[in-house]
Amino acid sequence: MGAVDLGAPKGGEKKKGLRRPKRRLGVRIDMTPMVDIAFLLLIFYMVSTIFAEPQAMEINLPPKEAEETEIKTKESELLTLRVDAKDRIFWSIGTQTPDTVSLVRLPVFLQEKVREIPGLITVVKIHKDAHYSRMVDLLDRIEVVEYRFRDAQKIAKERGQLSQDEKEFSYRFSMAPWTRLDTKMIAEATGEGEAPTEEGS
Repeated sequence: MGAVDLGAPKGGEKKKGLRRPKRRLGVRIDMTPMVDIAFLLLIFYMVSTIFAEPQAMEINLPPKEAEETEIKTKESELLTLRVDAKDRIFWSIGTQTPDTVSLVRLPVFLQEKVREIPGLITVVKIHKDAHYSRMVDLLDRIEVVEYRFRDAQKIAKERGQLSQDEKEFSYRFSMAPWTRLDTKMIAEATGEGEAPTEEGS
C-alpha cells in the first residue's frame, strides 16, 4: 500500500497566525467570614482561659506598735538559722557553734525545737550571695511547721484536751542582716576559713 503525499503548503512555510492573549478571570476572595471566625475564637479563648495568678508569699507582719516594743528573751530560747553563700543551712542556739541541717529535715527539726523550748524565737540570716530561692524554701518550711501545729491544736480543742480560749499557734521568727560575726562562726564550724571580703560588722 503506498503512502499519500499531501504536499507542502503554499509558499513552502507554515503560516504563523496571531495568538490572542488568554483572558484572565478576576478572582475575589471574601475574607470577612474568616476574620469574624478568628475574632470569635480569640474572644472565646480570652474568656475561657484561666490566666496564671502571680505567686506571692504571705507573711503576717506585726502591728506598727510592736516595732518599738523590745522583747527580752534568753539565749537558750533564741534559735538562729543561717544560710551561707553556698546555700547551706546552719542552726545554733545562743552562742553555740553552728551545725548543719538539711532542707528536707528542717520542718521536723523545727517541730522538735518548738516542743523542747516553749518560748522559742527563730532568727533567720541570709548571706548576700545565697540564692533567693533558698530563703523562700526556708520560709515555706517555717510555714509548714506553723500549719502542722495549728492542725494539731485544732484537733486537741475538738477532743476537749485544750481550752477554746487558747490562742492560735503562731511561729515566732524574724529576719536579721548577715554580719562578719556570722561569717566567722560558719568558718569556725566548717574549717574553711573566713572569706576575705564581707559586708557588715
